[in-house]
Amino acid sequence: MSLIQAISSLPGGSAAALALLVLSVGILAQQLFKKKDPLPLPPGPPGLPIVGNSFQIPLINPWRKQAEWTKQYGPIYKLKLGKDTVIVLGTQQAAKDLLEKRSKIYSSRPRTVMAGENVSRGKRMLNRPLGDKWRMHRRIQGQVINQNVANKYKGFQNLESTQLAKELVDRPEGFFDSFHRYNSSVIFAMAYGKRMPRGDEEDVVAVDEITENFLYSARLGTWIVDSFPFLNYLPTFMAPWKRIGDNFYNWAEKMHTFNRNEALQRKGWNWTKEIARMKEAQNISPLELAFMVGFLYEAGSDSTTIALEVFILALLKHPEVLKRGQEEVDRVVGPDRLPNFDDKDNLPYIRHCVDEVLRWRSPSAGGVPHVVEEDDEYMGYRIPKGAIVVGNLWSIHQDPEVYPNPTKFMPERWDDEENVHYGFGFGRRACPGRHIAGNSLFVNYARIFWGFNVEHAKNPDGTVIPVDEWDMTQGFMSRPVRYKASITPRDAKRVEVINQAWKGAEVQLQDMSKVLKMEDF
Repeated sequence: MSLIQAISSLPGGSAAALALLVLSVGILAQQLFKKKDPLPLPPGPPGLPIVGNSFQIPLINPWRKQAEWTKQYGPIYKLKLGKDTVIVLGTQQAAKDLLEKRSKIYSSRPRTVMAGENVSRGKRMLNRPLGDKWRMHRRIQGQVINQNVANKYKGFQNLESTQLAKELVDRPEGFFDSFHRYNSSVIFAMAYGKRMPRGDEEDVVAVDEITENFLYSARLGTWIVDSFPFLNYLPTFMAPWKRIGDNFYNWAEKMHTFNRNEALQRKGWNWTKEIARMKEAQNISPLELAFMVGFLYEAGSDSTTIALEVFILALLKHPEVLKRGQEEVDRVVGPDRLPNFDDKDNLPYIRHCVDEVLRWRSPSAGGVPHVVEEDDEYMGYRIPKGAIVVGNLWSIHQDPEVYPNPTKFMPERWDDEENVHYGFGFGRRACPGRHIAGNSLFVNYARIFWGFNVEHAKNPDGTVIPVDEWDMTQGFMSRPVRYKASITPRDAKRVEVINQAWKGAEVQLQDMSKVLKMEDF
């Protein structure tokens, strides 16, 4: 006899049976259709109403403060910046699991009112959300900067690197400016077909200003309008950032358009001409093309220069690295010629210096923000759709569990081929020009090892001029604050080799149409 039948046999049992049946069905339905309690958000520092944690992030070295929070709250934690939920990933494993393995949903960008809208009007790839337009632009850009094409630039990079070596012989105290000249000339020539023999030409000064303006506008947490977008509806006299944005955009539009028009008229090959003739680019407006190539310059103009500055800093602080690099290049190349790309496979220690520089002092120490496009969960925490997700490269690359003795510059740690770094970014948003940058770093590191000694500079009284290896600039891109170093040729023989190499390179560089030739691409 069932429970309901038993109850029905009692006085008034039919009513009781019906009540019990209804109650049972109700409880069962509640259990079946009850929505699971949502997982908690990751932990994080408590914030204030409305502004959240905005005032807890320091203007100086914010990535270090975020690394402290990783130690306190774990590999994934939450910040609130105004309306935005920011998920910070502080370990290699967390960043790899989400930004690499789940890149399908972690590759978009947050809305940035200042950098993306006011300063760029949606025309820069860095700020553009994932979508068909971003994919099209990425495909087009990839055709001039992918790994196969990057190999075709090596001859030109060799020539520019020879001028850099010559400058280090003639004006070693100006190494910061020489590094900037080298990289500006390489990228500008690729983009527009014109090189920069001095580095202070009006063309490059103007585009460098555009780059600085954009980086200034892109720093996370700097502009109140990024946290409270409705403020952008205020009239300009009440919203001074709008006037700044207009000025920055108008200058960029003017110069990128000018450079596009000039590039299309030059004899030799360049990115502008190549993209303009691509079938897929025919529906792109002239202004879009101008910004596409202009942003390729902006994106490539700083990171390689910074990595050269960091390299000299590393040699100053770790003289054993200089000694070992010199031993390797002497054994492979000898004293009678400059090293070049043909030597790359035989110079593993120098190759590893490239990886170690990008780990030791990543140019974008705080990471570049991504956006998750779907609700997700990780390590028992909820990551809500639309959250900003950032891999803090400082925390990731200074983790002793992954990189033993992380503050020490140790190229030999890359003998383990399973080691990785994220100096070029994550997943689908990794820097598309990384092959060009890596080639520039290798050839110049090899030639510095081959030709020069690097030591601390000294005052007139013979005392050493101190250098703080942790003194870095602040902003979207972080670089060493200018320091002094003594860069001297190793011997007279190498000076003569450099001088002779430069005589030949200088002649070749007179006509860029013969260096970057249409038939080679």
